[in-house]
Amino acid sequence: EFQGDASKVIFYYTAEERVDFRELIKEFARTFNTRIEMKQVGFRQEAARLGGIGSCGRELCCSTWLTDFRSVNTSAARYQQLSLNPQKLAGQCGKLKCCLNYELDTYLEALESFPSTETKLQTEKGTATCQKIDIFKGLLWYAYEKEFMNWHELTAEKANEIIA
Repeated sequence: EFQGDASKVIFYYTAEERVDFRELIKEFARTFNTRIEMKQVGFRQEAARLGGIGSCGRELCCSTWLTDFRSVNTSAARYQQLSLNPQKLAGQCGKLKCCLNYELDTYLEALESFPSTETKLQTEKGTATCQKIDIFKGLLWYAYEKEFMNWHELTAEKANEIIA
């Protein structure tokens, strides 16, 4: 990045650890005949500066509107029932996608109306355990202990009635 008056040049770089550029800065200062500054940026900030298109087909959140680069962990993907495939969960920066955090609150709020997946249903037929949840449709699928291949679909409301 050149300053408008050519008084300074800023080089942005990414690295896992701190890098000593003192000799390189001196060489660049002689070559460009101006002040040189090296700024280390994180991988997310680098992706934001470069821009691009995400797997969703939109411009990267970090390069358009996202300014708060909070850390993202795999629990966000678990709550959203996404496959824990690192290649699918990684953004252009190589880190977990920022949108996992962005959508997390919506998923957590939606899950409040569902019974815990750990809660077993006690019916006349026996004990059933939760196999799958579809938050968008408000459905759960249960299977009886001796019939794990035969799933039964219930609404979250009906499952809560049975539990109560």
